[in-house]
Amino acid sequence: MEFLKKSWKWILGFIGFFMGLVWMVNTNNSKKVKKIKKNIRGNENKTSEVDGKIKYIKKKKKVTKRKLMILIRN
Repeated sequence: MEFLKKSWKWILGFIGFFMGLVWMVNTNNSKKVKKIKKNIRGNENKTSEVDGKIKYIKKKKKVTKRKLMILIRN
């Protein structure tokens, strides 16, 4: 009992240190998750742009093929 009376400040400090450490690690993990989610959204936007360009090129290719076929027949 005498030990607790003399060292209660040290025990609370020790517990507080570990609580702060856990809080800091949790905060950093949340920031990383937010950053990853932001990157995923950005990549989805870029993917849709690329898909649109691919569709445009495919349409252009079909039109060019048709023009060539018409030129070859004539």
